[in-house]
Amino acid sequence: MRIAAITHAFNEPEYLPYWVTHYGHQIGLPNLFVVTHGRTPRDRDIDARVQVIDVPADDFDETRRARFMSQLQHFLLSGYDWVIMADADELIVADPARYADIGDYLDRNRATPTFTTVGLNVVQDCAREAPLDPMRPLFHQRAFVRFASPFCKPAVTRVPIVWKQGFHDSDAPRHLTDDLFMIHLCGADETVARRRIARRNALTMSASDIRHKRSAHFRSSPDAYLAALFPDAPGLFDGAAPEPDFRAELAQVRAHPRPTAFAGPIVRMPARFADSIRPAGGRARPAGLFDRLAERLEFLRASRKPAARA
Repeated sequence: MRIAAITHAFNEPEYLPYWVTHYGHQIGLPNLFVVTHGRTPRDRDIDARVQVIDVPADDFDETRRARFMSQLQHFLLSGYDWVIMADADELIVADPARYADIGDYLDRNRATPTFTTVGLNVVQDCAREAPLDPMRPLFHQRAFVRFASPFCKPAVTRVPIVWKQGFHDSDAPRHLTDDLFMIHLCGADETVARRRIARRNALTMSASDIRHKRSAHFRSSPDAYLAALFPDAPGLFDGAAPEPDFRAELAQVRAHPRPTAFAGPIVRMPARFADSIRPAGGRARPAGLFDRLAERLEFLRASRKPAARA
C-alpha cells in the first residue's frame, strides 16, 4: 500500500519541519510533496528526499490553492493508494491505543473512500508552558487541546475529490472517523504565532479573496489574532478533563451535512498520545547513501510489522 502526503506551504519555517518529520516517519520521506508559495531560503532546508514543487510568488488566492491541490491529489492517485492533504501546521495521528500508525489504520479500513479527521487545536498554557523546543516531542511540552470542528477535514482519501477553499469541505460525502486525529498547531506557541501573523499580514491577497472575505484571519490585527488563540481566563486550564470524551462533539458534527464552526472545552491530551508527535529535529540535511539505506531498512521493517488488534 502506497501513501502520499501533500501540503501547500508559504514561508513556514517553524512548523514545516514538524510536518516533514511526522509524515516522513509515517509514510517515508520520498512520498511527501511540499508545494511552496514563493520559495524562501528556509524551504531549502527540507530533506532532499522530499518532493518540492515551487509555485510562483504572486498574490495568495484560496480558490486557486484548493484547485491546484485537488488536481495534484488526482494525479498522485494514479500511483498511490491514498493521499493525505494537511497544512504545514496539521499533523494527523491514528489513535495509538488501536493503531501502530496511519498506514496501519488505512490498511485496516480500506473500504472507506474518504476520511474526515477529528480536529483538535493544541492550546498553550502561556503562564506555565515554555516556548516549544523542536528537539523534544510536542506532547512532552503541551498538555492541552480543544476540539475544533473546522479541523474535522476530509483530509485522507483514496478517490479523487475536489476540495473547497481552506480544505474544510469537498464534493465528496463525509466519513467522520473516531480514530484519526488532526493535531492543529496554530495555537501551540505564542512566540511562533506572533511571527506567523506578521508574515500573513504581509501577504498580498487576491482581489477575489478580499471581496469574499476568505482567509480573513490572515488580515487580523496581531492583538486580535493572539487573543483568539491564547485564552488566559483564571483557572481555565485547571479544570481541564484528564481523559476527554469527544462523543458529543462528534455527534454534533455528524448531525450536519456540511461543516459548522464550533469548539469544545479545553481538555488534557490523553497520555497515550505523549509520543505521537516526534521532535522536529532542527534543520534537515540532504540525504547521503547511508541515510537512504537506513530509511529503506526502516520502511521494510515497518511494512512487515504485524497489525495491532483493535
